[in-house]
Amino acid sequence: MSSRFPFRRTRARPDEPLLPFGGRGSDPDSVTVSAYVTRLNSVLKAALPETWVKGELADFRVWSSGHAYFTLKDAFASLPAVIWASDLARVPFRPEAGMEILARGRPDVWAKTGKLSLVVSELQPVGVGALQLAFEQLKARLQAEGLLDVARKRPLPLLPRRIGLVTSRHGAAVRDVLKVLRARFPNAHVTLFPVAVQGEGAPAEIVRALEALSRARAADVVIVTRGGGSKEDLAAFNDERVARAIAACPVPTISAVGHEVDVTLADLVADVRAATPSHAAELVVARRDQFDARIEGLGRELVRALRSRLLAGDAELARLAHAPSLAGLPGRAAARRERLESLARALVAAIRGLPAAYGERLARAEGRLGSFPARAALPLRAARVGSLASALVDRLGARRDGAERRLAAVAGALQALSPLRVLARGYSITYHGEARSPLTDPAGVAPGDPLRIVLARGELRARAAGTVRGGEE
Repeated sequence: MSSRFPFRRTRARPDEPLLPFGGRGSDPDSVTVSAYVTRLNSVLKAALPETWVKGELADFRVWSSGHAYFTLKDAFASLPAVIWASDLARVPFRPEAGMEILARGRPDVWAKTGKLSLVVSELQPVGVGALQLAFEQLKARLQAEGLLDVARKRPLPLLPRRIGLVTSRHGAAVRDVLKVLRARFPNAHVTLFPVAVQGEGAPAEIVRALEALSRARAADVVIVTRGGGSKEDLAAFNDERVARAIAACPVPTISAVGHEVDVTLADLVADVRAATPSHAAELVVARRDQFDARIEGLGRELVRALRSRLLAGDAELARLAHAPSLAGLPGRAAARRERLESLARALVAAIRGLPAAYGERLARAEGRLGSFPARAALPLRAARVGSLASALVDRLGARRDGAERRLAAVAGALQALSPLRVLARGYSITYHGEARSPLTDPAGVAPGDPLRIVLARGELRARAAGTVRGGEE
């Protein structure tokens, strides 16, 4: 086998024989595909350790798993590549298609597809540092969102009562700020929010401090500061989370990071940028003597303005006192005064008479109130009378109905006993002349006596021809 060929023949197992290339072997002499890919990866890793590969970035996609797959290419070749999520998280800039980069990685054949890829562990842009590129990319995004606009910058308060200071507890920045504040305004109230100002955990600590300050509303102005250092040392203040936390702070902010030549995203987003921590303290409070002098000057201006107003008022009053239209004003004022005094006396007299008038009204009200129970009972009594009348009508109606039933019963009985019903069957009643009692015995009737015979329909007049008693004529 030529030494120029990068592959070295190795056994998958100590007892596994190796076949010459182009030879014919039997099944016991073969190896599995997975074993072959494993041996191939071992050869690739031994022959090609991690190497920096330069090329143009294409088809860069980040999957839901956090892994990114892309292609490195130049004018003559292309190479699939992958960077795992843990390595991608350490890349400070955002890889974009068309960017020329340096990728450090090693070759690997994925057993499932047999595809060769470059497994990348580190990415760097070509021609510019990774931190600078990340800075420019984030700056462009924040500018597009309007967070760097001058129009959103807020003015600092003239003399803040409370000052929030976000910096390291042990750094030189905190000493510089407090020194200037004590010299310029000893009564300034400063609340220190100690944080780490560099390292991986620094951005999160700075964000938490700004959020706590916002929730507590513990300051009228906030200073975010640290001393100078390298770009890596200042990286926390170029972090997107810190920039957005400063932009969201509800009170004006001053950023004083590094030296005057250092410019961070925190400087660009803050309301005011200070060159140094000491400069930030100078901006946040004026000198005490300057402030006192300004107050004294404003006081003098106020006195002059008031004196001028008083002189002008006196001149106007004098002019009005000699005006023709106001010549009779004192007399009219005296007449009005007398009128007011008279009305006042009448009002006092009327007020003094109010108790007696209210007493009479109270007595009348008590009289009406005394008769109120009887008057109030009238509706109840009327309701009672109406109820009794209704009950009486009901009882009279019931008695009338009972009388009608009894009358009907008596009429029925009388009808059953009526002699007219007997006459209707062909019988008659005979009366002796105009006697009113029926004739029941012929003994008192002589021949020729008048008789009155009552039938069911009318009467007959007759005379007795003779009498028969007991069946004899």
